[in-house]
Order: sequence, then structure tokens, then C-alpha cells
Amino acid sequence: MKPQFSRRDALRTAGTLSLLLAARAAGASSAPDEDEALAFATAQAERLSAPLQTLRGRLPSELAGTLWRNGPAEHDRFGHRYGHWFDGDGMVQAFRFDGESVTHRARILDTPKRRRETQAGRRMMPAFGSMPPDPAETRRPDDMNAANTSMVVHAGRHMALWEGGSALAFDPETLDAGGFVEWRKDIAGAPFSAHPKVEADGTMWNIGYLPVPRPMLIFYRIDPGGRLAKVNVLPMEPLGLTHDFVVTERRLVVLLTPFVLDLEKFATGHTPILDAHAWRPELGVRVLVVDKDSLEVERRHELPPGFHFHHGNGWEEADGTIRLDLCQAPDPSFVTREFHDVMRGETRFRSQHPVYRRVVLRPDGSAEYEHSETAAADFPRIDPRRLGRRHDMTFALAGVDEPIGWPLRRVVRLAPGEADGWSWPRHRIPEEHVFVPRGPGEGEGWLLGPFLDLRRRVSGLAVFEAQRLASGPVWEGILPYPLPLGLHGTFVPV
Repeated sequence: MKPQFSRRDALRTAGTLSLLLAARAAGASSAPDEDEALAFATAQAERLSAPLQTLRGRLPSELAGTLWRNGPAEHDRFGHRYGHWFDGDGMVQAFRFDGESVTHRARILDTPKRRRETQAGRRMMPAFGSMPPDPAETRRPDDMNAANTSMVVHAGRHMALWEGGSALAFDPETLDAGGFVEWRKDIAGAPFSAHPKVEADGTMWNIGYLPVPRPMLIFYRIDPGGRLAKVNVLPMEPLGLTHDFVVTERRLVVLLTPFVLDLEKFATGHTPILDAHAWRPELGVRVLVVDKDSLEVERRHELPPGFHFHHGNGWEEADGTIRLDLCQAPDPSFVTREFHDVMRGETRFRSQHPVYRRVVLRPDGSAEYEHSETAAADFPRIDPRRLGRRHDMTFALAGVDEPIGWPLRRVVRLAPGEADGWSWPRHRIPEEHVFVPRGPGEGEGWLLGPFLDLRRRVSGLAVFEAQRLASGPVWEGILPYPLPLGLHGTFVPV
């Protein structure tokens, strides 16, 4: 089945998927810290570049390559401030390691959407959680593409990812925005989500969430050379925000939360996509297990309701049982309320936060949550060499016992029978930590953790030994400027 885009459909499609869903878990009520507003300030300049100054420790000489990151960074422009964290224009960042030092480069991506607003001299495109005054007509999905969610480097191509439309290619040296990636002409502009999975042989898998003219899920298989090998579009109603998925050796698994799009409300054209969603817990979590060869649904499962953005990993056992990880909250309040609040300087995190859970899907159609951690947890990462296979370690940001401050301030390694982690000081806000392999065993490597230092009012980066987190960072460096909180990234070795 091939998706058909009319002008009206394109307007809604683009608006719909301008989401970034990378979720900062929201914890218990906390006292507001006005310094935390720095985390959601617009970047100081469109281009930034500087070496990192060592604060303490020694940089591992084996660490060579680039940590690429992306996130919303231009929250204010032309006197208009976006009302949700996920709306700002994306800024791509490169932390380059050469074994002796680390340098940083960043640039706000000058997307077609941003160039159109520059020419008009005003904010004019609808966004995930905001609607500017007098919004302009949107003719195709990528008119709204903020390229502000994640990164992937595949087949020699560097791409900034959004959720409402195409991947955006960019030059890794100049950071200049290039063209939108067109996998095939008949699906140009179709949603390409922020969490593609790249297997050891170079095959890349991804999904997309298409709301109109009929809610559908898109499944992609991209070959190691960067060409579309197969695509399938499956009608799926009701449907809502679908940010991540799991790859196993033979299957793809998608867990659909009951936070679904109200098509009538969305069709008015006057409602941000987030506000057009409704929480319907009676739907539960619907699970689709998709065959990799056909990209068709092989079996379905149902689970009790919950809301999640992110998965860790999944694998299959000999009898067909699938086990997978996710970070799940009771409902989407941290997205619908708290990520609006932070843009107004309100940093009371009152919503119930995601926790780390293991899901079991059995061949007979039954499904259950096998166990849950009690502390908040999100931004899960694994040793990428274990993708689709059994893993024993998951790295994540987690909550702390203190009832005040930023809710995710502890980096942890979740492993059977082990408890390993390190708490960031209260004046620092950590971001997603990325695993970089070193030795041959699972978990032998480094964790790279960006952070915002509220006391110094600058950003920095820490390097941990992934299997010795409790010892703290082996190296820390800082920049001469702050960076807005970003979302996702990837490490590319030399």
C-alpha cells in the first residue's frame, strides 16, 4: 500500500509528527529553581565552536570519534516563544574526540521551515505543542520540519531526525543543512521516526506514524548502502504518538500507547498536534509483532495502559517468547503539562514519572510486565553490539531520593543482581548518556554524558567507565557557553 499525500493531508501529517519524543521523566513535586530556566533558553548564537577545558580527570586515549547530538535550541525568535520544549528549531552538535582533547561545534539547522520564517520575519509554522499567531498554510509535511529530535549516520550520510516528515541530510564538516532524504518518490515526506535501529550488517529499520487521511503505521527497511529495500504501510486506528520500537533477530515490535489522536479535533487546523490527542486508558497498550521479511503483523498482544517514549532492547527466545524493555509512566502528564510548564519557567515536576519495566510477549498471545524498578528512569541505552539479542545491561538516567531539583540526576547501570550508579550534583542537569564500546564483552566501554552546569552557567561533558559508574567520571570538561537541553545522539568512531 502506498501513502497518498494531498495538500490538506500534508498539513496535518506534518503537524502531527513534529514530536520529539524523548521524554524527561517527571518526578515528585519540587521547589522551582529559576536557574533551571537556562536549560530552555535559546542558544546564544546560531553557530558555536570551542574546545572543552578539562575540569578533572584524564581523557581516555582510546576514545576517538564524534558524539553527535540534536535537540530543540531556538525556542525564541521574532518576539515569539514556543510553548512546548519539543517545538524549537533543531541544533546539531558535534563533540569530537581525538584521544587527547575534545572540541565542540554546533549549528542551528537552517531548514526550509526556518528559511521560510526568516523571509517572512515572523514565526508562522504550527509546531507540536504551539500554534503561532496567524499560522501559514502548510503545503507538504516537511514545511513544518524542525529537524530537532535525533541523529543517525548511515551509509556515509549524516541525518537530523524529526517525527513529522523526512530525515534531513547535513554536511558533517560545515553543519550546513542539505536536502530532505527521499527514500522513494511516492513516499517523499512520509514520517521517518527519531529512533531508527542499525544492525551489525548495516541494515537500518524504522517506523513512521501517519495520521491522515487514515491513521497508519509505516515500516521501513533500508539496506546497508542507504537504499530503501522495503516499505509497508499498515492502517491502524485509533493511533497516536509512536516514538520508538524494538528490533529482534526476526521481528519488529511496536507498543501503541492509548494516547491517541482525536481526528475531528485535529481536522480543525487550529489545534497543536499535542492538544489534539486524548488519553484513553480503556484501550490499554496494543502490541504489534511484525515479521521482518514481509513487514506484516504476525501477532498481537494487549497490556494494561501506560505511556512511554523509549525502549531499551528486545530479543527472542527459542520458543518464540519475546522480552523487551521500556520506560513507562502511568499517563502522558509529563508531556502534556510539565513540558509546557518549563517553557514558562515553572520547574515543579508533579507528574508520575516513567519507570524501567520488562515486558514478556508469549507465542500464545499472552503478555505481561515481568518486573519494574521503583525509581524513575528514562533515556535507556544498551551496548549497541547487543541490538536484537539478549542483553544483561541497560544504561539509563534515573531519579534520586531527594524530592527537589531536576528529576533525572543519576546515571545507572541496570543489570541482574547489581546496582551501580552515580548521582550528579544538584547544580547539574545531565542529558542522555551514550555508550561507546571498548573491550569485547558486553558493557565494556565508556558512557558519554553531556550536562548543563547551572552554577557555572555553561555546558560540559563527562566520560564514565561504563562498568564502574559508582566511581564517578574519569574525565570532565566544560565549554565557555551553555547549551539548551537536547534530546538524542549517537557516537561515530573514527
